[in-house]
Amino acid sequence: MKITINNEQTKNKDLIYEEDFWGRNKSITFDGIKLNKINKNSFEYQTGDAKENFIVKGNELAGVTINMFGADVVLTRNLSWQEIIMALVIYLPSLVFGVFGSLFGGVLAVTFLFLTRKANKLYEKIILAIELVVISMLLSYLISTWFNDLLRLF
Repeated sequence: MKITINNEQTKNKDLIYEEDFWGRNKSITFDGIKLNKINKNSFEYQTGDAKENFIVKGNELAGVTINMFGADVVLTRNLSWQEIIMALVIYLPSLVFGVFGSLFGGVLAVTFLFLTRKANKLYEKIILAIELVVISMLLSYLISTWFNDLLRLF
């Protein structure tokens, strides 16, 4: 994930935040200068005599903010309660199909949480949730019946 922000909170300078898929390797570039990593979530910005700590809070699912210059800069917003409920609606019906249903439902619920940030309107999120519920149920049903048929052969 790579996010670039340039606004008043960043003093009209480019703030580039990069994070790998697992959230372990993070890097911040501010005004063309790559910040020194102090620990897991703290970075140091140094220009001349001035030093400033940038503290990263959150993750890609929960929302990422950076505390810099005494203010919080929001990189990705927090999930709303409607989005969390829709993810549960995707996951819970697939539990009927056991292990395979849980697997597909969980993967598609997390996929929904990643994709829902791209949708702006509530109806787009609802349509996406309905599509993922249908996909989850169909995959769970097909795989569980295939696996049951396979077990009957033995």
